[in-house]
Amino acid sequence: MENFAVKTWKASAYYDVNNHHNQRWTSSLLISIIIVVLSTSFVMGVNIGGPNLYNGFIVPWTRGHPFPCQKEGSTSQWIARKWWDCVYNDTTKNLHGYYYLPDISKKILIGQRLKDSIHNVLFVVGGFIGAYSGQYWYKCLSRRNAIFASTPFQLVASIFMIITLYIYRGYDTDDPDQTTIDKATKNKDVAISFFYISRFLSGFSAGMCCVVSTSYLNEISPRALRGTVGSCHQLAIVIGILVGQIIGLPWILGRHNAWNWGMSWVGLFSLMGSVFIWTLPESPRWLVQERKQNEAAQSLRKLRQSNDIEAELIEIEEEETALDKQNLGIGKVLLLNEFRWPLITSLALNAIQQLSGINAVFFYSGDMFSVAGLRDEKVFWGILATGVINLIATLIALKFIELLGRRPLIIWPLAGIIIVMVGLTILIVLNAKNSEDKKEALAIVSIIFILIFIILFAIGLGPIPFVYSNEVFAVEARATGLSLAMFINWFCNFLVTLLFLPLQSAIEGYVFLVFCVLVALAFVILFFKMPETKNKKLQDIQAFW
Repeated sequence: MENFAVKTWKASAYYDVNNHHNQRWTSSLLISIIIVVLSTSFVMGVNIGGPNLYNGFIVPWTRGHPFPCQKEGSTSQWIARKWWDCVYNDTTKNLHGYYYLPDISKKILIGQRLKDSIHNVLFVVGGFIGAYSGQYWYKCLSRRNAIFASTPFQLVASIFMIITLYIYRGYDTDDPDQTTIDKATKNKDVAISFFYISRFLSGFSAGMCCVVSTSYLNEISPRALRGTVGSCHQLAIVIGILVGQIIGLPWILGRHNAWNWGMSWVGLFSLMGSVFIWTLPESPRWLVQERKQNEAAQSLRKLRQSNDIEAELIEIEEEETALDKQNLGIGKVLLLNEFRWPLITSLALNAIQQLSGINAVFFYSGDMFSVAGLRDEKVFWGILATGVINLIATLIALKFIELLGRRPLIIWPLAGIIIVMVGLTILIVLNAKNSEDKKEALAIVSIIFILIFIILFAIGLGPIPFVYSNEVFAVEARATGLSLAMFINWFCNFLVTLLFLPLQSAIEGYVFLVFCVLVALAFVILFFKMPETKNKKLQDIQAFW
């Protein structure tokens, strides 16, 4: 009888050379991907893209000013005029201070901007706690069950979000009297608490999904499709961002009396996912780790829609159980030399994904376009353009990620982002000196630069950090390494979300130079230390270091 090593070598050779049949898309694989990403990744995207359109309503509401005409910024006031017949600059109104939104003095502007961003900050705080918890969900649950466990958090978040505007609201279009003001604001603190809890729970669910969903997608995919399948997580996020932006238009749910539904409808996808997730096959790699070879074979047959799965199953057994190692904790992963560069490069990729400023674009692009010089409804078309361009570039990346590999799609777009950030800074600073009637021309050029930035981000930094972090760690360090990578991803997201508006208020257009410096630092690290992982076994990847 052949020993295990000889059998493994033969099976691996057969798998590499002859078994192209299993390196293809199947209906079972597609259905599994669609159910997972729609119930987790897509939901995350909506929660990123939606608030950008609702900030004009959320900010006054959380400040304690819930009435329709209490808006700041030309775009929000345009909606108030068009849908609520608000009249600005009328000296006969605002007797009790609740018709117009009170001005913020420059002395407290930075502090107020910090308070205004709390709901996005809580979303991100929930995200990095959820991401960090991923390793512990793995220890308690299977891959599929861990995905299911992420859905109730979003369901509760949606329910809380719906409640908020029913217990604290003001719909009077006239100058409200004191009785109306007292009635409208009676449950203000409770409603705002529900709102903040909702955002935190949505973030927690999103953070979990970055770990549990990406691992499941990686583990059910054939090696030749691993990059493309892993990128479906980012593709679903991008689609969610665009759909969230569309739903947030004032002609749909982006209005003073409907934004809570715009922030909560996506919970239906979590509900459907919590039902359909049970129809999916379990991760064959996880089953092999649990010494359930028969169940692993059955799962693999379902995913590949073929009985000819012996070679792939043996390769999985070789990678997952040959060394018979236990899952390593954070301390050992941080200290062992063999994980040093996989960890550093994974952390650098996930950090720069956020520190490039991408979520500043999607959370606050309305503010950015206003700073750039767009006014009124034109801001909405600028925001939608970011979502459409992001989707098109991500679809292109799905092809290139297997054609060109991971490394070129990170290194050269990073170099391009540095150039774009410098150009964007120059344009915004120059436009700030122009009079109002001359701002639009340079504003359009600035928006083109922002769209170029989104393209460069989407073809590399968008999908590859999620794929790469699943490829470079040995099985015993994978859960911990991925959780650390996702934790850093969300922590950097937290920093950008917390500090972008105050920095923008303090240094205006120069804020993009901060992103530029951080991208340049990441470029240097990754240029010298990031290996190519396309179609490579773990041993070949580790040999790079």
